[in-house]
Amino acid sequence: MKWIDRIFNSLRTAARDLLSEDDQTVDATADRATALLDAATARLNVLRDELAQAIAREKRLEVEWHSAQAQADALNEAVDALLRANDDEAARAQIEPASRTQVKADELSERYQAAVRTTARLRDEVRSLQGQVDEARQQQEHIVLRENSAESLEKLHQLQREQRKDARTLDADLAARRETVARREDRLAARDEIKRNE
Repeated sequence: MKWIDRIFNSLRTAARDLLSEDDQTVDATADRATALLDAATARLNVLRDELAQAIAREKRLEVEWHSAQAQADALNEAVDALLRANDDEAARAQIEPASRTQVKADELSERYQAAVRTTARLRDEVRSLQGQVDEARQQQEHIVLRENSAESLEKLHQLQREQRKDARTLDADLAARRETVARREDRLAARDEIKRNE
């Protein structure tokens, strides 16, 4: 009989080890998922900072471009006014600065357009990464709810096992008490019978 108890104890120990390893694996996986989600959130924050800086550069370039374009337009209007006034020599003197200012405005326009494209790409990346982070967070929350449900079911099963064990113990105790009471009653009845027969 003792070797059967040893086998059962060994099986119980192996099952506990297996279950505790499974819990440790689940905990490690949860920790890893949380760390990955935190890393993705950190990347999202870095990307948002880059986007904010790109928007600031875009706005600054827009202001510079509009300012340069306004200067170029003013110089071109001045050249046109000088040409209408038949002041060719003054117009020629103003054409070169007007041309340089227009080239500068065109360069700023190109830089502004490049900044707009960069900002648009960063916005798309932020939206995409935000969507991925949100989806991962929802999946993690769903898994946590499922884990909590599984833990609750495990506790319920454990309580049910304990209750069945307690019920068996109680039944055995009650049967032993019934037998004890029945023997006492038999003894008392036998004494009463002996007293009556005397």
